[in-house]
Amino acid sequence: MSDFFNRPQIEVLSAADGERRRYWSDDDKLHIVKESFIGHRQAAATARRHGICRSLLTTWRRQYRNGELGSCRRYRSRR
Repeated sequence: MSDFFNRPQIEVLSAADGERRRYWSDDDKLHIVKESFIGHRQAAATARRHGICRSLLTTWRRQYRNGELGSCRRYRSRR
């Protein structure tokens, strides 16, 4: 019985305790991507400013270049 009292306590974390994923609208993504193209080497600084990781911004930039983001995607699907 004394063994029970000497054991360290375990803290249980649930997904509800953490932050939820944010939803970015296509307009928000386009705004952030276009901002990241202004100036020299602005992708990392833009990502930090908006609180997103650089890899997510890189994905959005690639989607933008391929016409898969926002209004470009809607335009391509009509063809």
